[in-house]
Amino acid sequence: MKNNDAYEAILEMYEGKPFTTSKVADSLIKVLRFQFTPEEAELAVKVGLRGGKLDQIHERSGIEKNKLKKMLNTMADKGTMWISPGTEDPTYKTIGVAGPGLLETGGWGNVRFPHSIQLLKALYAFQLDFAKNILGEMPFSVAQVWTTPSALPDDADPNENVAEKIKEAGYWGVSTCSCRLPHWIADPGNHCEHLLETCLFMSDIARWGVEHGICREITYDEVLEILRKCNEDGLVHTYDPNDFICNCCSDCCVLQIGDREPGAKVLEPSAFVAQVDDSTCNSCNTCADRCPFGAIEINAHALVDINKCLGCGVCFPSCTTKSIRFVRRPKTEELSSKAVV
Repeated sequence: MKNNDAYEAILEMYEGKPFTTSKVADSLIKVLRFQFTPEEAELAVKVGLRGGKLDQIHERSGIEKNKLKKMLNTMADKGTMWISPGTEDPTYKTIGVAGPGLLETGGWGNVRFPHSIQLLKALYAFQLDFAKNILGEMPFSVAQVWTTPSALPDDADPNENVAEKIKEAGYWGVSTCSCRLPHWIADPGNHCEHLLETCLFMSDIARWGVEHGICREITYDEVLEILRKCNEDGLVHTYDPNDFICNCCSDCCVLQIGDREPGAKVLEPSAFVAQVDDSTCNSCNTCADRCPFGAIEINAHALVDINKCLGCGVCFPSCTTKSIRFVRRPKTEELSSKAVV
């Protein structure tokens, strides 16, 4: 297989899984050229998204086992190969494009390789392309928003508490934000100033990340502290607590850019919504300034548009009069076209 053909073959492997990668082919192939050497690209196609054991991959590739194993581990260090952690005979799988995939892995672990800076710049361009041309056409949400634990009402179920869900994993890691770091590197001076080490990994993904230098191991108490700091910093908890939790800003987050610019509804609201006590609200405007989704307006007091509020809780910690609380979101049929509380 010729070098150029190897990268085209990866694109073909990704096509339709789960979206049409041809729409972002130009920006994606630039990422592929930094993430994979030509030899790694050929191997990635032979391993495939379904993967296999070392013996199976040896048969497919014809590569001598010791060299093959070293190549696969190097690829895992670069975030392109899944190796099931903690087993003597692991399964190997080529990592896909997103969720998590190459959209994220190049931004995890900070700057670690000679190609990291160039990769991060290419990744930023790909993320913008992805947000506008893939997420913009998504007919469904792809990530859950979680109300920050400190803002949850008393009637919240443990399954609605991201801290309780994360606790079930039993093993945790943290890494640099896979959206924020590429933006910082690609566009210095024109980006947010939020916390950088905010991507939380759980369970086997955390073990894989720690084994390959992509994230660092942390305790559950450290997880809780990161969630608290992220909320105070204005970041939104999103995604799947069984695997990883992103803490997203409106400036850099791929999902928030997709939600805002093409108007894609890719973020699933939490089960709760902000409610303001107008008898104590002093109209200071802090909550409106902090809201990532433009859901709060200030008149005589703060008004929350529950059709825009995703229930993240970013407004909660900055309310000096404690006028904001979170209540269970009304059912869809109860909402008006412009419901305000």
